[in-house]
Amino acid sequence: MSGRHVAGLAAMLLALGLPGASAQEAYPNKPVKIVVGMPAGSFTDMAARWIGDELRAALGSSFVIENRPGAATNIAAGAVARSPGDGYTLLLATNANTMNPSLFKSLPFDVTKDFQPVAMIASASFLLLVHPSLPVANVREFIAYAKARPGSVNIGATGRGTATHLAIEMFSQKSGVKVETIFYKSSVEALTDVLAGRVQATLAPMATAIPHVESGALRALAITAARRSALAPQIPTVAESGVPGYDAAMWTGLFAPAGTPRDVIDRLSDAATKAVASDELQSKIKKSGGDPIVMGTTDFSAYVLRDVAKWSDTVKSSDIKPE
Repeated sequence: MSGRHVAGLAAMLLALGLPGASAQEAYPNKPVKIVVGMPAGSFTDMAARWIGDELRAALGSSFVIENRPGAATNIAAGAVARSPGDGYTLLLATNANTMNPSLFKSLPFDVTKDFQPVAMIASASFLLLVHPSLPVANVREFIAYAKARPGSVNIGATGRGTATHLAIEMFSQKSGVKVETIFYKSSVEALTDVLAGRVQATLAPMATAIPHVESGALRALAITAARRSALAPQIPTVAESGVPGYDAAMWTGLFAPAGTPRDVIDRLSDAATKAVASDELQSKIKKSGGDPIVMGTTDFSAYVLRDVAKWSDTVKSSDIKPE
């Protein structure tokens, strides 16, 4: 068969949507960009680079990371929402994207309509930490101590409207405890003040906090995720420590623009979930203080809807005013 006849047959198959010329087989045939709303070196950025390397190996095309931090990840999300739905521009999404609809009066995109969740990659928990001088050994004792002293227990958060702030608000609402939230520019600054005894408690990323716990400088009461972390399995969750239903872990996952062909979504989701299930990637995630999450497009889509609703309820029940 001549080259002209082969080309004609391929065109006919493509027009008919028959096997042999599907988007799934053609995709990806050029570099794919993963846009990250966090700076280089963050856990989110590392997750993007890990999954990008795995997808390159599995799908045979380059996956390029583009960091576009700013505006609580809305700059990156907006750029991807405006991109063609062809699978060549993806977002490394986080729970900031499910919090922001409740924290901003107006966004130039709708996280539930303008994106298609592809696959979750990992979650990263915060640790509820207290200074050793605070006479509490667990969450139940912390709640009892705070209830006996309404408003006198202070806890550090990394800025108004951030993940730690919302996690503290959720804790207050579910436990019935009133605490005074002290805002900092970073978790490092909050940790510094807790270590010095100037603040009684804080929420800090697992990887950052563990060395201080192991040295005895701080006491870990619980982790904020729904399940224990592989990095410190001896530390209980807030939920199992007397606050049922509490879950405030940070997650990362891949989003594609709405309208991306289903076979492209499925191919990305299949490759990503297989990568996350591999021993190599699981080891990288755990060593960095995270927990690998194997979750494909169907379950991830349902999770995102629940997460949007959860944080909406938290914000509405707090004193946080949308910007």
